[in-house]
Amino acid sequence: MMENTTSYAWRYWLASRESERVALQALLNSEALLEATSALIHALQRERGISTLWLCSATELTPPHLVTRQEEVDQALEAMLALLPMPEKRAASGFYGRAALALQALSGLAPLREQVRRRQFSHGDAMQQFSELIRHLLHLIFEAADNGSHSMSRALLALFSFMQGKELAGQERATGAAGFAVGQFSQQERQQLVTLLEGQERCFTAFCQFADEESLQAWREMAEAGRETEKLRRIACSGMNARGADAQHWFRLLSERLDGMKRIEARLRRQVMQVCRDGISRLETTHATLPQATDRQALGYSLYVANTPWLEEGGMLDAAGIAPQLGRSLLTLIENQAQRLQAQSDELAAMHATLEERKAIDRAKALLMQHHRCDEPQAWHTLRKMAMDQNKRVGEIARAMVEVAAAFSLPQTR
Repeated sequence: MMENTTSYAWRYWLASRESERVALQALLNSEALLEATSALIHALQRERGISTLWLCSATELTPPHLVTRQEEVDQALEAMLALLPMPEKRAASGFYGRAALALQALSGLAPLREQVRRRQFSHGDAMQQFSELIRHLLHLIFEAADNGSHSMSRALLALFSFMQGKELAGQERATGAAGFAVGQFSQQERQQLVTLLEGQERCFTAFCQFADEESLQAWREMAEAGRETEKLRRIACSGMNARGADAQHWFRLLSERLDGMKRIEARLRRQVMQVCRDGISRLETTHATLPQATDRQALGYSLYVANTPWLEEGGMLDAAGIAPQLGRSLLTLIENQAQRLQAQSDELAAMHATLEERKAIDRAKALLMQHHRCDEPQAWHTLRKMAMDQNKRVGEIARAMVEVAAAFSLPQTR
């Protein structure tokens, strides 16, 4: 006769619950870091916007305007650095890599600012470099929060999608401000604005699929841009004469919208942490109601045999002195756990697929920009055309391109 397998089942079932609890607790412990990194991203988005305006000499900005935004970024950066875990405190290699990339990118902030101050950059080049810094920080947040906990998949995907949409809205603000400041939009800038609006729509559609009802309601109240914003968007995207439109007015309108998005982002982050707390509480409550180890040992073991009407107790074979209720209780717990994890695993797999596809698209665009010396909108349109020509999704084309680059040892931008 085999050794008591029911006791092993209990141990592995409890280990599964404990593993989930540890993952949730790790994410809960990172709350302050996620908030600080989010604040740094928002501050950089504000500095990017004001820098873009400054580089358009038609505006009335002065150096102190730049300094104010730079000081906000410096304070936010200092706060984030204070919360970064020391390398020896964290085992996740993915987080190490993302942290290294983000910190290396941030080391270029000082020379970037100096070139902006001296107006040695075009507004497009400055915006691209600020956007690259923000991209690394967004990836750092994704790496820190994406801890593989099944129960977090919906809340995390809602947060990630919304943050990406907000970043595209920030790029829209900077691009529009530059065009209105000089009184005209080039064909490239018009196409870039269209691309940014399409990207926002995709991100916010994904957000709406996974967000909680309160966050959805908050978004519905501000999702539709005001008439003034829509009017200025039409002028910018259609090639109409932009002279007479106030760049500062556009900047204020889009800033108010971004500040509203920041509040929703904070709500989503709080929702993620509340799901963590609820999950931990549920796991601890379940654990408290389980039989103690001594009780399980006294009960011995039992074997469940399915579809056996010839057995008493509905298919439960009992060892001497064994209570069949324990076997049924354990079986019910395992079955419920398996069903719950399967449903959540499917959702988590969909979330990972979505995030990996976005990463592949980012890398493919970077490859096109590097090897064909084009900008981001042109790279995006090249990917879309390739997808349409081959009747495939953009994500499939991007993954194939990244794989080919790896096979031929071409440099990739991570």
